[in-house]
Amino acid sequence: YGLGGGLVYSCGSKGRWKQVLPTLLKTFDNSVLISTVDMPKNAAKIIYETVGQDRLYLDSGGFTLYKLQKKYGPDSERFHQECEKMRRKFLALLQVVRPCEMFELDNEYFRKDEDLLSPKNYLRDEIKEITGRYPTPVFKMHQGFEYWKRLCESDLYDKLAIGGLAMTRDWHLYRDEFRKMMNYARQCGKKVHLLGCQNVETFKQVKPDTVDYSIFQYAINLEHAKKEHPELKTY
Repeated sequence: YGLGGGLVYSCGSKGRWKQVLPTLLKTFDNSVLISTVDMPKNAAKIIYETVGQDRLYLDSGGFTLYKLQKKYGPDSERFHQECEKMRRKFLALLQVVRPCEMFELDNEYFRKDEDLLSPKNYLRDEIKEITGRYPTPVFKMHQGFEYWKRLCESDLYDKLAIGGLAMTRDWHLYRDEFRKMMNYARQCGKKVHLLGCQNVETFKQVKPDTVDYSIFQYAINLEHAKKEHPELKTY
């Protein structure tokens, strides 16, 4: 489940959310994904303490930076400022939570080495310095299958992710490629996550190890709940 920052404040104002949010999180057993983009640090800490490390995933905000890059241009000062802001927030979150999986900040702004596999790229070294392990690399189709093969064969990274298609309906165009990629990853003992895959039929066919579905939302409407269940004294 992807939990947006808006969910936190839907749980009540003036600190009430600090009691309500943990109660909500205990109503289901699924893992949860939070994003650097909109999750306050104090809320991330409460979510982490409630669900535990094994159920928490952290998204770096890479797709948001991709959209900002298109808006401002890759060489603009405004875009570079946004990248640095995201970097600081991402690393700060990792100081207070220890997710079972965190996805690298994969924008090319953070690429420091020509070799895509290098730990110098995408804040991999900085993240390992904080957490003791490298983040999950995010493979995008334009990077080529040779890079995927090298990721699968590398001892540096325990799990891989396929991204770059969030908020699009293009996932179905690559199903055959995904199957082959998934098969090779498993031959190499690697698990695979699909980032923001909104095409249900695709992840049913491809069968990734994990997937986050970014349009999933918990809708909290207290007035509607009161009308539907007038017999309840508390909500």
